Amino acid sequence: MGAVRLALPALLLLFFVVRSFRQRVFLLGIPFLMYMGSSVFFEKTRVFSVPARLSPADHLMIWLVVVWVLSFDLALPAERRDEPRTRLFGPRLAGTEEAAVIAFTALTALELVLTLLRFGAVGDALGAAKPYLYLFAGYFLLRGILCRADRRDTLDFIKALVVVNTIAAGLFILHQGLHLPVYEATEYQVVSFMGQRLTRSFYFMPQLFALTLAYVYAKPKWSPFWVGVLVVSLGALWISYTRSLLLIAVAELVAVLGVRLLKQRQAGLVVRRAAGLLAVVLVVGAVVISLLPVQSGYVLSRFSQASSSGGLVSDPNMQNRERKLSTTLAWIGGGSRLLGEGLVSAAEDPHAADVEWMSADLVWVPVLFRFGLLGVAVVAAVYVSAAWRATRLALSGAGEAELMALILLGLVVGLFLEGFVSWTFLNSSRYPLGLWFLALLAAEAHRRRAGATEGGLDD
Repeated sequence: MGAVRLALPALLLLFFVVRSFRQRVFLLGIPFLMYMGSSVFFEKTRVFSVPARLSPADHLMIWLVVVWVLSFDLALPAERRDEPRTRLFGPRLAGTEEAAVIAFTALTALELVLTLLRFGAVGDALGAAKPYLYLFAGYFLLRGILCRADRRDTLDFIKALVVVNTIAAGLFILHQGLHLPVYEATEYQVVSFMGQRLTRSFYFMPQLFALTLAYVYAKPKWSPFWVGVLVVSLGALWISYTRSLLLIAVAELVAVLGVRLLKQRQAGLVVRRAAGLLAVVLVVGAVVISLLPVQSGYVLSRFSQASSSGGLVSDPNMQNRERKLSTTLAWIGGGSRLLGEGLVSAAEDPHAADVEWMSADLVWVPVLFRFGLLGVAVVAAVYVSAAWRATRLALSGAGEAELMALILLGLVVGLFLEGFVSWTFLNSSRYPLGLWFLALLAAEAHRRRAGATEGGLDD
C-alpha cells in the first residue's frame, strides 16, 4: 500500500502536466490536486508543502500564482507570448453573480477598515483578513485562466477531475467500507454497531462529489464507464454514513432534471434518465446491502432515527447547528448584528477562536460572526444569482454549452446545500480555491456573451 500512496499522486501530477502541453488549462490540475489533498495522498508530494512554516492555504496560493504565471507565459518577454496583451484576470466583470462577488469583496474591505478603526491593530486585522484576501485573489486568478480556455478544454479538464475523484471514491470504499489500510490518517469517530467496529472520517474523503454528480447527471448519454463512475460515487457517499450528502445528491439530480423538463423535446430524456438512475440506485443498494450489511444497516438506522425523532427539525445534528447559529447571533450582540464583529482576531475577541472550529459544521457561522446579517444576505445572493445564471445558460444553450451550464447548476446547488453541513468556501486549508465554482461560471458566461456578440444577439 505504501507504493500506491507514493505512486498515485506522482502519476496524477504527471498526467496533468503532460496534458497541459496541449491544453494549458490542465495546469490547474496542480492546485486542484492540492485541494483534494489526502484523498489522493497528495500530501506525500513534499515539494508542494515547502517551506513547512507556511500553512496549506499559503502553499495553495503560491502554486495557484505559479500556474497563473505559466498559463499566461508571464515569465517570457512580451514579444514571445502567445497573446502579449491578454486580459490577465479575464474580461470586464458582468452579470448579477459577479456583482454579488464584488459586493462581498466590498463588504470585506469595509469590515477591515471598521476593525482597524475599532482596535488599531494592523497586524491582527490583516491576519484575520488574509483568508478573504486569498479567497478573492484566487477567484480572479482562476477567472483569468478559465476565461482564456475554450469550452472543450474546460470540459476535458472537468472530466479529468471527475475521474480523479472517482479513484479517490474507490479508495475511500476500500478503507472505510472494507477496512483495508489504505490511508494512514486516524479516523475521528469510531462507532460500534451490531457488534462491528465502524469508522467515520472526512480527512481523506473525496472532495469533489458535488462536481462528479453534477457532471454525470448532466451528460445526455451514459456509457458503461459513466454508470460505473456513478455507482462508485454513490457507494462512497453511502459508506460516508452522511445523510446530508445523500440528500444533496438527490437535490442536484432534481435541479438538473428540472431544468431539462423546462426545455422542449427533453421530457423523454428526463424519464429515461430518472429510470436509469433508479435502476442504478437499486443495483447499488442491493450490492452494498449484500456485501456490507452492517454498514448499510447503520446508514438506514440513521435515517430511521431522524424519522422517529420528528424529522430534520428534531434531529440532534440539526439542533446542534441551530444552537451554533443562535449562539453566534448572541455573540455579535444587538449593536453589531447588521455588520457582525468584523475581522477580529482571537486576542481581540475570544469568540473568534470558537467560530473557527464551529465553521467546520456550518459555513454560515463565520459569515454571520464576521459580516453580520448583511453578510449572510450578500453570500446568499452570490449563490442565488449564480444558480439563476446557470439556469438561464442551460435553458438557452445546446450541446456542450447546455452540458456545461447544467454541470454548473448542479454544482452550485450542491455546494450551497453543503454549506449547511460544512465550511465549503471557507475551508481553512483551501481559501484560494474557495470560489472556484464561480470562476467556472464566469468563464462560461463570458463565452456566451462573446458568442452572442459575434452573432449579433443579446445575452
